[in-house]
Amino acid sequence: MTNTERKLVDKLMAKSISNEDFKRNFTVDVLQNPYYIMQILEIAYIEKELHDVESALFVGFVFNLFTEDFVEILCKLIEEPWHYQHEDIARLLQKLKSPQTVECLYKTALTQFEYLEFDEAFALAVKCIWALGDINTPKSREKLELLTQSDNEIIRDNAINQLDRISK
Repeated sequence: MTNTERKLVDKLMAKSISNEDFKRNFTVDVLQNPYYIMQILEIAYIEKELHDVESALFVGFVFNLFTEDFVEILCKLIEEPWHYQHEDIARLLQKLKSPQTVECLYKTALTQFEYLEFDEAFALAVKCIWALGDINTPKSREKLELLTQSDNEIIRDNAINQLDRISK
């Protein structure tokens, strides 16, 4: 992402420009070419550029750009410890409901990132568990069953709740 693009995204985040002004001034028409945002995420992943991950995700959310095509890069990013967008990515993967995301959601539900070590509600794990429930495939149910064996009460109870919810 260029510095000019970063500044525009920062203005969009701060609501100091409208969505229309952003679209008019951004390098690429993201509605016509959402893959540009995917490219930004892929480069940010390689370069471990946390600001670009946040910015690209923000633009994707604002303009509703995310599709199944983004699943691979999102799964790579959700497992990386160097950024702080895990909960947003989990929420996005829940919305996409792709069976391809089962393994990365399961792994992430069991991961305690350093910046979240004081989160006693285990919000990221809970989001991943809800996503697994919404995917509702044999493989996602298998992962939920495994999570019911967790030593962590919050993880265990949420996995049980999801299995109960999807069995009705």
